[in-house]
Amino acid sequence: MSRIRLLMSVEGQTEQAFVGAAIAPHLAGHGVDASARLLFTNRKRGGRGGVMRYSQVRRDLERLFKQHRGNDVRFTSMIDLYALPDDFPGFSAAQAIADPAARVQCLEASFAADLGDERFIPFIQLHEFEAVLFCDLTQLAQRIDRSEYGIRALQREVAGMQPEQINDGEATAPSKRIIHHVPTYERSKPRLGATAAAAIGLPAIRRACPHFNGWITQLERLP
Repeated sequence: MSRIRLLMSVEGQTEQAFVGAAIAPHLAGHGVDASARLLFTNRKRGGRGGVMRYSQVRRDLERLFKQHRGNDVRFTSMIDLYALPDDFPGFSAAQAIADPAARVQCLEASFAADLGDERFIPFIQLHEFEAVLFCDLTQLAQRIDRSEYGIRALQREVAGMQPEQINDGEATAPSKRIIHHVPTYERSKPRLGATAAAAIGLPAIRRACPHFNGWITQLERLP
């Protein structure tokens, strides 16, 4: 069976490191050779992350599609719903949808339709990458000195909430909640976020995050 090359365009360095540490090794066992690249908008900003405008994302992906025309190549994205630019396809229609899972599915469908390449599998994270850290916050506590009190407070704050349902307010998005209780995280996000998520492991993340799990399942079935 021939192997598939999967080019993953990601929003930031944390996602890029997580793909290398956890997703790529897993997919290799399913005949998929995955690698992550920062979206062009991020490289212009020195690799700091954050989608600026959809028009820039579109140009970058279309350029990538033209560079890799083979049938053995697939493409996917890993960007956050939180702070998604308002020029994103389907943005207005999605805003009218109350359920976050249905909202992100609407956006992903519009994203794929706008790009028009059947090799592209869109993925928008509910609500941002840091949601996966809430699958097991003790992994952060183990990596940040004197964070136990803040992590316990954070655990109480989100008790009973599914990680992907933690909302996207300016003060209540997953990363904002972590930074509020454990300020050290803000200046160490790429290193701490990726290593903590990898330590949690894909099985635990997939059990707790249905939308993420659906994406990984699609990628497993690419060949």
